[in-house]
Amino acid sequence: MKTKILILIYTIIIGTVVYSAYPVIKNRYFQASEDAATQEKSNENKKSFFNNDSSDSNSTNDLDDIPDESTLDEDVFIEVDTEDCEDGCEQFEDADDKKYCQQYCGLSTNPATLNDDCEKLADLEKDYCWKNKALTKKDFSFCKKIIDKKLLESCKNQLTEEVLNSSNSPIE
Repeated sequence: MKTKILILIYTIIIGTVVYSAYPVIKNRYFQASEDAATQEKSNENKKSFFNNDSSDSNSTNDLDDIPDESTLDEDVFIEVDTEDCEDGCEQFEDADDKKYCQQYCGLSTNPATLNDDCEKLADLEKDYCWKNKALTKKDFSFCKKIIDKKLLESCKNQLTEEVLNSSNSPIE
């Protein structure tokens, strides 16, 4: 009799756990596959639209030749990883690439002069100038003027690090 009651209690407990866990598991693990199927259908619709349009213009362009928009990032000069920073940007042979890497990693040995007006400079030199001003004056408003996304991120991170390090210094 005791074993029947224990089996019944275990069955009820397992049933309750399965009943309450099923919606959570369904939403967490099976929702993505439905979204992927919906996205796949929309991609097929786009492909069929483009294929119909290209057949009218007798174009031989293939959709696979078009790069994905999410992989293109026009606001970043080059990709710099933490390994690049750790080895001092030595693997970059091009002088501009190496300078960019050093600026991103905070390894720049030749910062732009602060007396220069950053607006007069062009492209990355302007971004380098804004970053150097932000770091020396400890002002986040200069970081906001940086166009390159990686340098902007680097500026904010380095400035935050400097502010935190200066606030952790002992009071004199």
